[in-house]
Amino acid sequence: MRHPGEKELALYAAHDLGWIDTIRVGLHVKSCSVCSTEIEAFEQVGRALRSNVEELPAGLNWNRLAAEMTANIHLGLEAGECVGPVPVRKGDRMGWRAALVMSGLTFLLFAAWWLNPPPRTRQLAFHTSPAEIRTAPEGIEVKENGSALTLLHTRGQQTPIIVSTPGSLRARFVDADTGQVTINNVYSD
Repeated sequence: MRHPGEKELALYAAHDLGWIDTIRVGLHVKSCSVCSTEIEAFEQVGRALRSNVEELPAGLNWNRLAAEMTANIHLGLEAGECVGPVPVRKGDRMGWRAALVMSGLTFLLFAAWWLNPPPRTRQLAFHTSPAEIRTAPEGIEVKENGSALTLLHTRGQQTPIIVSTPGSLRARFVDADTGQVTINNVYSD
């Protein structure tokens, strides 16, 4: 069986050992005469110290001791103010480890964005027959699947209709009363 160290025996004798260690050392001391003899010696030294502490030395001036302690405290505080704070170098705020972490996070975010692009919107178009775009006296007309859509312009006003590419028409209308300009662009596949 392992004997407790001198430090553990002294703490056990002074009742300053933790509760788990107190149980462990107590069980050992009950079965070991060498350790119980050492504990008895520590307890005798403790009793002698307590009896000597009760007797104060002759000529002890407590007021003088209190003044010396206060002066030592003030001296320590003043010395601490003279030294000042520890300077921090400005270049050490972000070390190479922080830069490595930031670059790793940046790479991770870029890889996530690259591997998971945002979904593209899909336009549904049902073409059973090609659409027909033509000019009409009223404006631009789009016919498809037997239905027609006509973009009307002001009556009595001649509007130039421009064909820019095959399958697209453009018309500009200017309202004579308000001066508002309306531009219609019609495209077909």
